[in-house]
Amino acid sequence: MKKELSMRSLLNIIGLIIFLGMIFMAFTNPLTIDPSLGVYQHEKAVMRGTEIFDFSIFLLISSFIYFFLVQLYYSTDRGRKLFFFILPILVIVTPIVAIYLKGD
Repeated sequence: MKKELSMRSLLNIIGLIIFLGMIFMAFTNPLTIDPSLGVYQHEKAVMRGTEIFDFSIFLLISSFIYFFLVQLYYSTDRGRKLFFFILPILVIVTPIVAIYLKGD
């Protein structure tokens, strides 16, 4: 008997793929293939020290927010209302924080 995939499970799987892909990308981003099919690494693209730490914190916070919002949306009607309250706040605050951090 086949079990049907719910939208909640699908969103959790998509989130898992997205965040695992971002972790994988962090390690493979500096690798490049040249025309003769040789693989080499751009030293300028390699994350070091605080960049790795900052990226890890970003992934941790964003994955927590994503999975929290998915669980909140599917928990109760009150959770769904809270979801629709939090989402516009994130839409407004995220670009402001990105512009602020870009200025540093």
